[in-house]
Amino acid sequence: MRILAVDDTRANLVLLQAMLKRSGHEVVTAENGEDALEVFSEQQPDLVLMDVMMPGMDGFETAQKLQDMSAPRWVPIIFISAAATEEYYIKGHQSGGADYLFKPINQVILNTKIESIKRIVDMQNTLHSQNTALQEYVEKDEAERRISRHIMEHMAESKGLEDPLISSMITPAEQFSGDVLCAARSPSNRLYLLIGDAVGHGLAAAINTLPISGTFYSMVYKGFELQTIAKELNRRIKEAMPTGCFVACGIVMIDPGESYAEVWNAGLPTFYCVDSHGHVSDTFESTQLPLGVLTADQYEVTSEIIPYRPGHQLILFSDGLIEAESGDGDFFGIERLLGCLHNPENRLDDIRCALQSFLGDQHPHDDVTLALVDMPAQDVSGFDIFNDQQQTEILTAVPPADSVDWRVSFHLGVSEVKALDLTPMILGALGQFKGLEKHNQKLFLIMAELLNNALDHGLLELDSSLKSGPDAFEKYLAERQQQLEDLSSGCIEITASKLCLHDESFLRITVEDSGNGFNYEHFNQPLPSGQVMMHGRGIKLVKQLCRAVVYEDRGNKVTVDYDLGTPDRP
Repeated sequence: MRILAVDDTRANLVLLQAMLKRSGHEVVTAENGEDALEVFSEQQPDLVLMDVMMPGMDGFETAQKLQDMSAPRWVPIIFISAAATEEYYIKGHQSGGADYLFKPINQVILNTKIESIKRIVDMQNTLHSQNTALQEYVEKDEAERRISRHIMEHMAESKGLEDPLISSMITPAEQFSGDVLCAARSPSNRLYLLIGDAVGHGLAAAINTLPISGTFYSMVYKGFELQTIAKELNRRIKEAMPTGCFVACGIVMIDPGESYAEVWNAGLPTFYCVDSHGHVSDTFESTQLPLGVLTADQYEVTSEIIPYRPGHQLILFSDGLIEAESGDGDFFGIERLLGCLHNPENRLDDIRCALQSFLGDQHPHDDVTLALVDMPAQDVSGFDIFNDQQQTEILTAVPPADSVDWRVSFHLGVSEVKALDLTPMILGALGQFKGLEKHNQKLFLIMAELLNNALDHGLLELDSSLKSGPDAFEKYLAERQQQLEDLSSGCIEITASKLCLHDESFLRITVEDSGNGFNYEHFNQPLPSGQVMMHGRGIKLVKQLCRAVVYEDRGNKVTVDYDLGTPDRP
């Protein structure tokens, strides 16, 4: 140990120094209180042997100043004095002394005291090192959590949950939630809502959901179908996360225009569709394994289709809600949840209040996530980009262009038609060209209608009248899926060109299928006065959005011109 010996008598210092060096200690000395403060500051000793009776600053005062200088580090002080009185002994300990020895000094006793204090000092130094390391760990952990929280908050967009058709609540069991809730509108105004529940709790579970939100938003904004989105989510989780990291997941798609809803549940509790009185009209049990269990080529997505039921509401939730446990060991359960649905105007508040009342002072042991999705009589999303737009007549030919900036072509055979989400795939390729970004939504609707017509009415020869009547669209989709599985021949050709004509720029799209065509003549009629066309209305929609529409042959080839405005100049 490095020991500071303080005594105003030179002979005593020499004696102390000799005794301490024989015991293997490093010794520094000071002859008064003022010198002791200076030497202490420079040498930072581990122990101080302090004489009490000194001129000027005595040992007690010096000891108090040394303790202030060393804080928060503890440096033990042993007082040494010829004054063997009870008063001095008590004052020495009140001044912060670790011990008190009387002169003349017995070396055996001194060594014993120093060894005893050395053990305390070593323990104190160990604790100090551990506390320092712990504090550094806590600060590093908090910094990492702060960064993680920032990343997750920015990846998990919340704007989509503000959709007027959605009400929701998320209650994390810890600082981070292992549940994820996302919502977004596609270019065709379909509403998609995703709910996920990762294995575990806290940050580890929350990290497992990171690949989900980004993938979900990207694919919805590009217009992919629910089944394509679900398969891609599984692939991302399986490839990105360690073995054993699974995510139970469900997606709901609401299409007000085509009047149907699609539901997929993979590992979550049963979803419910209830009417305005809270009576259950449909249930959607989990029919597939959670994300991340199977590889991409093993994972098949099967969803359920129901008619759009105005006034009804879909109820989706993670198991943390129904498995919330009271202090008595009871679970919140399905019956309590369904009992909160009788008042359609306050269902979310009723569920929240019922859960709080049930738990009392308890906190949920698992993340609680709930979403209610409305199916109103009229869509209230404000999707009105087609209002007040005139329809184009179906022409017999498109005008030749002055120049061509670029042209791309696609040939899609049966295997590609069956396996690919055609519209987002084609637009993804066209989106690489400059100047089309701001037209993405309208181009999506145009391309979707042209490709759907080519596939449904061309290759599959489906009749649109199948969509008429109650619950018809569900049957139409089922028939479409069966026909698609049975399809063995045929192709679709797509050509897209950016052209210029009279200082105006436009996109010319031609879609041709190998089917038998259809009678398009009766579509060349204007809309009735005051009618507003939203979307999903085939040729009439395309006529609203395009400057020219031309059908050729038997109706199995269509060319449209879409106005891009004034071309960019270098």
